[in-house]
This record gives sequence, structure tokens and C-alpha cells, in this order.
Amino acid sequence: MSPSSAPVDAVQTQRLLKLTEIIHFLHSRGWTPATSSNFSCRLPDEGSPGFSISVSGLDKGAFSAENFMDVDFAGQVIHPEQAHLRPSAETLLHALVYQKDTSAQVVLHTHSVNGTVLSKLYEAQKGIGLKDFEVLKGLEGTATHQTEIWLPIFSNAQDMSALSAEIEAGWGNHPPLYGFLLAGHGLYTWGATHAQAKRHVEVFEFLFDCILKLRSHGYPDYSR
Repeated sequence: MSPSSAPVDAVQTQRLLKLTEIIHFLHSRGWTPATSSNFSCRLPDEGSPGFSISVSGLDKGAFSAENFMDVDFAGQVIHPEQAHLRPSAETLLHALVYQKDTSAQVVLHTHSVNGTVLSKLYEAQKGIGLKDFEVLKGLEGTATHQTEIWLPIFSNAQDMSALSAEIEAGWGNHPPLYGFLLAGHGLYTWGATHAQAKRHVEVFEFLFDCILKLRSHGYPDYSR
């Protein structure tokens, strides 16, 4: 029996192994400092709606596929044998993504320096308009750099119910939505596949780096 005492599901085990590889990659880039960040993968059985989410408080450099637990969309533990484990404090935000975007299979939440800095610089504008960058085509369904993708920024809060309600209220304001920032906190993004979710993180992080460098050279900002 694994440390999490979770019932074994071969399909989900393979999905979590893939997610663990992504977590290690993100950690190697410095985007999951200390024990921060959280990650999840939708359960494949439609008869048991919910998702596997990372257990709270673990170093992501040493994270394993056994360090997940299953919860439903209300954030409640599905398996009684996992009741002693503590899911991420932000479980309700993952649940919101899965419920609002039914194609989402993987949700990634990171804490990079660049994303955190930009989230504070643009907090008053409530978002960043990303436009005229070739790498935008790395966001699924984006065919040209001649587009603008709005990345909303929400003020951070400890009340996850209130925060998830705020994010839900603003979800459809600037479609399509590929992610959002929490001010002074980090990035949420997701995808219909593991590879797509990973690619979306890389796109956003590349753009965060570009914007900060452009700002240092006096380039116009990306607020609306």
C-alpha cells in the first residue's frame, strides 16, 4: 500500500506519474520554491467526479506520484483511508477550473519570481494584455501573434470560498481564458492534456520574463 493509502487505479497512476515528471521540471526551473505550489489531475472515471491533488506541505523536488489524494468538486476527501491527509489549501480553486472548463484535465499552480512581481505591478489594472508575441501561438487554439490574450489578476485572499467565487464571477469577461494570476502569489494555468498544461506554463513564464525586460528598457506596458 502506498503512503497515501489510496485505492490503486492503473490509469490514474500513469497520469499522476506524468504529472510528477512535470512537477519536477517546474521545480528545476525555480517555479515551485520551498513547499509552495499545487497540482492536480482530473479523475478519469466520470462516475466519480473529482480530481487527484497534491498533498500540502511537501518539497516539490522530492514529490512522488504517491503524494496525491483524491477529492470531489466540493474539496472533500473521497476515500476515508486518506482522511488523515491534508490537501492543498487551494483545492477549491482547482475544483473551480475543472467545473468551468470541462476540457481541463490538468491544473498547474506555480510561484515564479517573474509571475509574482508582475502580479503586483499590474494588480491595480486587474490583468495583463499579452499581445504581439510569437510565442502566444503556444496557447492552445491561438493561431497568430496578432491577437491579445488577457491574463486576469485577482487579489490574493485566505478565504478560498470567497476567492473562488470572485474568480468565477470574472471567468468569462475576457475569453478565451488560459490562466490567471493571484497578486503576490502565483500563476494558475491548465490544459486538456499534460503536455498542453506544461506548454501553457512555459508560454506564460517566457512572456513574464519578456515583459519585465521590456519594462526595464522603457517599453510601453501591457495594461489596458
